[in-house]
Amino acid sequence: MFDKLMAAIGIGSARVDTLLESDTAEAGGVLKGEVHIQGGEVSQDLDALVLDLASEAIREVDDKKVRIGHPWASVEICGAMTIAAGEERRLPFELTLPLLSPLSVGRQHPKTWVATRADIALALDPRDKDPLRILPGPVHRAAFEAMEALGFVMSGAPLELSRQNPATGCLQEFEFKPTPGSRFGHLDEAEIAFLPSTRWDGLDLLVQRDTRATGLGSLLSEMAGTDERFYRIPLSGKESVEELQRQLDAVLR
Repeated sequence: MFDKLMAAIGIGSARVDTLLESDTAEAGGVLKGEVHIQGGEVSQDLDALVLDLASEAIREVDDKKVRIGHPWASVEICGAMTIAAGEERRLPFELTLPLLSPLSVGRQHPKTWVATRADIALALDPRDKDPLRILPGPVHRAAFEAMEALGFVMSGAPLELSRQNPATGCLQEFEFKPTPGSRFGHLDEAEIAFLPSTRWDGLDLLVQRDTRATGLGSLLSEMAGTDERFYRIPLSGKESVEELQRQLDAVLR
């Protein structure tokens, strides 16, 4: 009985540790790893073992921006089981990362991690967090390279909670500044974001152009909040850099 009481406060209870095959994965690719379970000093029941993919997202609270941990995908590794005292178990897993996963690119990109939730009876809720870097997939790389070819440089990639992306509940904005001497010098910045497609299973590229206030007319437009223009480009995922460059050039000029 004393051992069970100690396990109830986390002493001598089962331990859960997730080992990722790599701490870097590609959006749309497969994340592989193994969950290690080490039984404690008493037998314990595990109700479920779940992996959460979470990132640091921005939320507005009372006109202030705060950063919170936002889980945007989950997968159950196993259901109920009993972990005997001293027992060791290894549970391999493979998880396909969504194309709309938050990407670890640019400055101010969100921190992302894999959190392991193990609901174990007679124990504190054991949580294991492992950092994860998610790299762009081919469709993202093509869009980024097209922006760079047009003379833009990525300045930030903040992640915000958003209803526009019901798939993950968050939206990552990739902010680009025109380089000195660029023919897009009339823009303060350009932003792109990836959204679920409105036509098929692919993605849409949302483009926002923010014009620079260079005179009285444009300044008044900026003050009125009408200096921003939005465009939506459907993507099949097979577009070349050159093709995307032409489409982006047409909406940003």
